[in-house]
Amino acid sequence: MIPGADIVPPDIMLELQKFDGAADQLFDSFFKTIEVVPWPPVIYHYTNDVGLRGILETGKLWLTDMFNLNDPSELSHGLSHLVNILNGKAVGGPPESKSFSLAFQAYLRQGGYQKFAQYFVCSFSSAGDDLGQWRAYADNGRGYALGFDAGRLVTAFKQPGDRPIPNNATLPMTYDDGKCTELHKQLVEGMFHLIALPHGQALDQLLYAKLAMHTARIGLVFKHEAYNNEKEFRFVEMHAPDMSEVQFRTRPYSLVKYREFDWRSSAQCALKRIVIGPAADHDKALQFATDCLRSFHGTTVELAQSKIPYRVI
Repeated sequence: MIPGADIVPPDIMLELQKFDGAADQLFDSFFKTIEVVPWPPVIYHYTNDVGLRGILETGKLWLTDMFNLNDPSELSHGLSHLVNILNGKAVGGPPESKSFSLAFQAYLRQGGYQKFAQYFVCSFSSAGDDLGQWRAYADNGRGYALGFDAGRLVTAFKQPGDRPIPNNATLPMTYDDGKCTELHKQLVEGMFHLIALPHGQALDQLLYAKLAMHTARIGLVFKHEAYNNEKEFRFVEMHAPDMSEVQFRTRPYSLVKYREFDWRSSAQCALKRIVIGPAADHDKALQFATDCLRSFHGTTVELAQSKIPYRVI
């Protein structure tokens, strides 16, 4: 339960519940439109040589805390739409709307996003030889792209046995700023009248938390149009904020939470090919991948070389 929910008057709580229901319906309706997007037969995960060895040796992929992804603009992109809409509405809205917008932005800066849920993400791409991703995610072109059978990997992640895992979802990313803005606009329109309700700290905190929660859900499936070349598909785990079954890895001056996806235990044959990066020393990179496959993996995997003429920057 979000702190303060137990002291909000029942009539106001009813209004909040109506907003929640409308926001859920808004997201579910959009989600149905992306559920029908066809998945490619093979999806690729870009990594460096250390990542290649780890994935093959352990049979596991890492899902990183959404709030600690390599590119922080993934979160700020959706938030910028939301903040702009809130500020625009505040211009002609009730006096308290401007103070609400400023306070909500402060709430986000103070980590409010992370108080209601934990999201863990592992990214894949339908593009197995993409220049931008080699540079950004695979040691500036010296790494590898691991190609997995999409159908087998999705099944292993969402329903490895008789029952689906309710916390797990697989999502194709959307690169449509207009649609992202439209969803945020509808979200703000649905809650804006709540700002004028009788105020108190408990109500404010509830509004901040609910608005942040729903905008984070939108952020799970949208990226800026400039990233369209990535053709990203996401594996996502969703957990309560107090879920403690996580591990930590280091990044300069920070600890990053992650969870493991044991893909090999239920989809050993899912790994189909490994593409060697365009800037790698081909002979050494090929030998390393071959040695890792021989030492840690028991099935045949195609080894290929990137076709991109590459200049290291």
